[in-house]
Amino acid sequence: MNEIKVLAAELESGLYELKIEGYLDWSNFSKVESAIEGIFQKGVYRIVVNLESTKYISSAGFGCFIDSLRTATDNNGDIIFAGTPPEIQDVFAVLGLSKILRFAESTGAARAMFKRTP
Repeated sequence: MNEIKVLAAELESGLYELKIEGYLDWSNFSKVESAIEGIFQKGVYRIVVNLESTKYISSAGFGCFIDSLRTATDNNGDIIFAGTPPEIQDVFAVLGLSKILRFAESTGAARAMFKRTP
């Protein structure tokens, strides 16, 4: 089983950051799902997913993000991915997800994107 660390923190009222460190695959994607669901249960649907320390994401991980994005947008929120490593960014692009997801260079840049969103 690959190691993963998932940390959720409130950045400001109505905005959370979810940091994912390590390898996200079928054996542990439920940890990410649970963390996102915990944020949604607080009534927060704006999330920065910080992938800066993520080494790998499997199809199960990508599926988790798509399902979560649907819930966020259904509740007038959004998910922005921050610090995505180039090799993971390439997989998002190959899967066609770069067309529907939003990306920022850093958590700070993602916060700025949320501030510009009405």
